[in-house]
Amino acid sequence: MTVRIADHLPADPRAAMRAAVTPTIAAMQGSLILGIAQQVRQLKAAGAAVADFTVGDFAPAQFPIPPGLSAEIGRALARGETNYPPAEGMPALRQAVADLYRERLGLDYGPDGVCVCSGARPPIFATWQMFVRPGDKTVSFLPGWNTGYYAQLFGADHHFVPTRAEDGFFPTVEAARAAMRGARLVILNSPLNPTGTAIQPEVLRGIAQALVEENRGRAEPCILLFDQVYWLLTQPGVSHHNPVALVPECAPYVVQVDAISKWLAGTGLRVGWAVLPPHLQERMKALVGHIGAWAPRAEQVATAAFLADRASLDAGVAALNAAVGARLGRLYTGIQAMKARGLPVDAIAPQGAIYLSFWVGLVGREATPTNESVRRLLLEQAGVAVVPFQAFDMPGDTGWFRLSVGAVGMADIDDALARLEALLSR
Repeated sequence: MTVRIADHLPADPRAAMRAAVTPTIAAMQGSLILGIAQQVRQLKAAGAAVADFTVGDFAPAQFPIPPGLSAEIGRALARGETNYPPAEGMPALRQAVADLYRERLGLDYGPDGVCVCSGARPPIFATWQMFVRPGDKTVSFLPGWNTGYYAQLFGADHHFVPTRAEDGFFPTVEAARAAMRGARLVILNSPLNPTGTAIQPEVLRGIAQALVEENRGRAEPCILLFDQVYWLLTQPGVSHHNPVALVPECAPYVVQVDAISKWLAGTGLRVGWAVLPPHLQERMKALVGHIGAWAPRAEQVATAAFLADRASLDAGVAALNAAVGARLGRLYTGIQAMKARGLPVDAIAPQGAIYLSFWVGLVGREATPTNESVRRLLLEQAGVAVVPFQAFDMPGDTGWFRLSVGAVGMADIDDALARLEALLSR
């Protein structure tokens, strides 16, 4: 006899859910970006031509992982590397990450300062869990990825600090210094998702110095969560900068988060890490171990071998940067050409990551009073799928959107630009 579960479930499942789970989980929000992605899938299934600039992922047909990394994964699986890894990560991978940071960033944490996780999300979550109690002040800068969700989950007294397009959507030193007073956790990301901009070294140096000053005399430190998951994806003439390299005195207060998800196009491989002071690594290791958020052993072994092969690593990163840069450049050039012809669009020149900040000057018109109405117009009438900055906690209908090039080819971009220009010309 088969039990039909639906016959035994509550008549009002939403009410039952609210009664069963904690208020925090009942109030938890889903991703706005994933909701938009569902609309895109529905239009494509109906036969519409849609250029999907929404999801910060890499379509393998456009951006495969480096062949050397793929081969290393196959060899690790063939050797039987399928059992549990150590909670803090395979020793060879921790050493490889420590070596990479020493050589490329000038930071010698040693392997005891590396905690390997299943991508970048677990160490971000673990950092919130380690330092934030309900009611603690936390700070992030607008726009920014997913911080609002974490603040809600941990019951933080969260402060969103606005930024300006002319500053690359990064805070000024003065704004950051004022915001971090009394804060327990400050979140900063560069190159920045969603804007594709990179922080200037003098600004980051000032923020790092302010962090040192804030922690003088404090019993519980203010921690900076520095998300540099895109740090090897930068455009020509743009350099990545690190707060600890600029101001070594801030090292006790900085947790750095990184992964091969972005700069090796390996989002589904789930290999990431935190780099942090060893006395904090011990606690993160314990927390990650209890969660079970380990990266798969075979992928860890393969990543360690690939990172140690500097020639293959550099070639892989260079190839990805070239492909991403070509797409971002084509988008930016096309948008600027429309702007020169008097159409209401603009963009910030690409600097890093896989994103372009895109502005559409239609907000406030009768047919398009909001960012959401503009987004729908672009999707439904031009087949151009974008994400409004409201998905990154930025309030107000500013006309700013994120374009991601991770799932499009050059032909997709050319077709999308043509459809966009035809729509705006009408």
